[in-house]
Amino acid sequence: MRSKNLICASFAFLIILISAYFGATIHSSFANDPISYLNEFDHISYYDVELIPYLNFQAAIFTIPFLVAILVFELIIAFKSNIRQVKNLAYGAIVAVSIVIVVDILTLINPYAYNMSAWGYLWIAMSAIILAANMLSVFIKGNT
Repeated sequence: MRSKNLICASFAFLIILISAYFGATIHSSFANDPISYLNEFDHISYYDVELIPYLNFQAAIFTIPFLVAILVFELIIAFKSNIRQVKNLAYGAIVAVSIVIVVDILTLINPYAYNMSAWGYLWIAMSAIILAANMLSVFIKGNT
């Protein structure tokens, strides 16, 4: 089970990185739109504000395979582990990944309403919970 926990932890870390990148990119696009003439003068380029829904959709597309893989591995861990603490941590991670999958699907359906600069924090926080639960499961004695 330790290898599955490490895979889930690494996928959660990748989701954190992807969410942070897209959230910061979209936030910068919003913040720098009023001063675009100064950015052009300084040769600084940001994404255009009209591309923000596309960036939201792109972030959701990039993270959905990792989320589904985490969900599958967490279900395997929850049902096959004999250690109660590992099972409980897996159940908590299943709840966290389910929340992120729901928001991810809502972002895919309507990328205009679910902005990554605001909803990215949820992805980062839930992925950090998944990361912590799986890293803690790795160090539980008897988890093979």
